[in-house]
Amino acid sequence: MPLRSGKTAFIDHPLRDEISSTKHDLCTIAQILEFSKSSSIVAVGDVTSEAIRSAGIVPVLEVVDLKTKRGERTFSHVEGSVRVVNPPGQLTSDLFLSVEEILHDGKPCRMEVEGEEDLAVIPIIYYALENTVVAYGVPDKGIACIRVSADVKKYVRSLVKRLEFK
Repeated sequence: MPLRSGKTAFIDHPLRDEISSTKHDLCTIAQILEFSKSSSIVAVGDVTSEAIRSAGIVPVLEVVDLKTKRGERTFSHVEGSVRVVNPPGQLTSDLFLSVEEILHDGKPCRMEVEGEEDLAVIPIIYYALENTVVAYGVPDKGIACIRVSADVKKYVRSLVKRLEFK
């Protein structure tokens, strides 16, 4: 997918509803620890990333926005983090390009998003290798996990094709 820096796709309400309604399986830290023995782990969300790191798991990528959805806590900047701007309800080409570069590099990295990190799951699945486990926070529910498979990638590719970057 050829993208140029500085482009943005706005996620309209029907597409946001479709993304939100996608079934997700809740998982425990113990399950993620087990997954990490044979799969790369990606963490999305501050609380999720903190829980995964506290269990001794080093995600290949963690994407945070330094706050919780409910605003109960804030988190601190970590020196060396990649910084990306991604406003709420949008997907920026810079987010896609940064995720691609980090996952291609394969070295553990933390990405701090100014704006909203929730939709980062889309470029993560788009660029992740099959069998990668993407863990993300579900407010008031816990942590959900998606194991990247050919079918999951196919769905995300079809979703990305519907995005119009301007």
